[in-house]
Amino acid sequence: MTATASNKPPRIQSLARASAIIDTIAAGSEDGVGLSEISRATALNKTTAFNLLASLVTLRFIEQDAKTRRYRLGLRNLELGRIVQQRLHISHLARPILAELCRKTNETVNLGLPDLLDLSVVDSFQGSQILHATSYAGWRSMYHCTALGKAFMSMWDEPMRRTVYRLRGLEQQTENTITDVDTLEAQLARFLELGYAIDEEENEPGVNGIGVAMVNGLGRVAAAISVCGPSNRLTREMLDEIAPDVLKAANLISVAIGGAVPPDKQKSRKRG
Repeated sequence: MTATASNKPPRIQSLARASAIIDTIAAGSEDGVGLSEISRATALNKTTAFNLLASLVTLRFIEQDAKTRRYRLGLRNLELGRIVQQRLHISHLARPILAELCRKTNETVNLGLPDLLDLSVVDSFQGSQILHATSYAGWRSMYHCTALGKAFMSMWDEPMRRTVYRLRGLEQQTENTITDVDTLEAQLARFLELGYAIDEEENEPGVNGIGVAMVNGLGRVAAAISVCGPSNRLTREMLDEIAPDVLKAANLISVAIGGAVPPDKQKSRKRG
């Protein structure tokens, strides 16, 4: 790579230009904005504007009408906005509850949000003598082999789970990872009955976890929390023992985001 190719200013300039294009389209009419108008508003020549627009269309930040050839904001902006809105809202409400759960268990406590074929971990409290919190915004994890992910999937309907299996697959992370759909489906049915999901060294060797998903005021599965730690400390027996604390925290967060735990779910969410 040459010095010119690796120079940072051109990259920053390209991002600034792309941002200016998005701002121009966002301020435009519902019918979209044409190339000439974008070129004038951003002071970019048409070739440069066109090339940047092509990249933004590929990334789904911008979409182009097939007939009029005019540009509008793409659905990717909506997806990211939804994630940010959920994260800011849920994280803010969940943080004191997660901190208390971390204090009780003295293990790592995570908050995850669902996003298409993977989940996003947006907050993490690490258990130690000096309690501290670290945000892993954007850290992504798979559904089928983590306590957070299994908690989500156990509360989804079967067509949604099957879609994830088909598009994402069941990638093997450790020798304990379940890669057979029928085996995983049977396990998820059991987790739904228990009210919590378990990960026994399925995503990372030497690490176990317990996860619980939560619904919001619309009845949608909006988030999940997990407690994770070394498998020699968080044995299966210990995971079942701390389950009531995890369930209590999840129920508090669910209520805080407008959801409620139905009586039948409260009954099933007992130590199994």
